[in-house]
Amino acid sequence: MYALQLEFFKTEEQCEIEALARLIAEVKNSSDKVRRGTYASINEVKRECCDLKNRLEIMERFICKGMTA
Repeated sequence: MYALQLEFFKTEEQCEIEALARLIAEVKNSSDKVRRGTYASINEVKRECCDLKNRLEIMERFICKGMTA
């Protein structure tokens, strides 16, 4: 069995402060998820860019030397 104390005599201001605190926590959690997702997609684009640069260097090297694969 859990001990639970109910607050029946909170003032209006206390209720509003608690509601705002919960809202701030939800917004922070949501923005953290968005930030992590944004950085993940940025890292993916960076990886693809590096891969394309490497492929371009290889293609330019073969074109300049006149080699065929």
